Amino acid sequence: MSANLELIPLTGQSRARGFKNLFRKENRSWWGTRKWWINAIIWPVVLCGLLANILFVPTVANLATEADIARAGGIDAHVINMGVSVFFEFGLTVLAIGAVILTQDLVIGEKQNGVAEWLLSKPLGPGAYILAKLAANLIPMILIMIGLPAVVAYLMFSIRMGAPYPALPFLTGLGIMFLSTFFYLTLTTMLGVLFNNRGPVLGISLGSILGGNFLASAIKPLLYITPWILPKYASMIAGGMTIPPQPGIAPLIATAVLSVVFTIVSLLWFDQLEY
Repeated sequence: MSANLELIPLTGQSRARGFKNLFRKENRSWWGTRKWWINAIIWPVVLCGLLANILFVPTVANLATEADIARAGGIDAHVINMGVSVFFEFGLTVLAIGAVILTQDLVIGEKQNGVAEWLLSKPLGPGAYILAKLAANLIPMILIMIGLPAVVAYLMFSIRMGAPYPALPFLTGLGIMFLSTFFYLTLTTMLGVLFNNRGPVLGISLGSILGGNFLASAIKPLLYITPWILPKYASMIAGGMTIPPQPGIAPLIATAVLSVVFTIVSLLWFDQLEY
């Protein structure tokens, strides 16, 4: 009888224990509700609506000056360049804002309503809590917020050109778009762990998106260590141009490193929280 009452220890990594269960829970918040199809409608409309106007409405092309047309190599090339600039520069900014809005409550909401405390009273590792939220939200962001509009945009560019748009530059631009979105996902998650209300989370995240270029124009070295130049980089690369030697690839490396740092800080800080 005493043998039957003996506790059986759980095996596996304690910090990651419960990841699968929590990942399924977070997945349901996207795929088990209206959230996925609402976003599947919103993002192609937001990112491709203005693009369609530029590519297919003649009055937009007629606004170009002769110098602009000559510099681009023709009216069609000028229109394509305008479309690439809008889709990637405007797109990266809007996606960053969307990532912040959609994930501002990932941690704070559950800290405030007691769900985080309840979950961590179970055999669930704090590492699993953070990683499951990042993974479960990153996947639909890639598929719905980036992938779906990208397919529509690529078809539109190809139709306007009368031939398939060069795939490699376009995919490279999408890679930068993904990196930027991942940066703001991890930043917002970290801020949600560090703070207990939405004010600092939204203020810091949106301030970085909307005010970064102004700050970088005043303090040039910030371009080397922030994602603020990435919209321009994505547009240049997708348009077949090369990025400038200065700051070069430093912003790409810095953005990737900072995203990892934000994730690590989230894991370590959340582990120290007391409930």
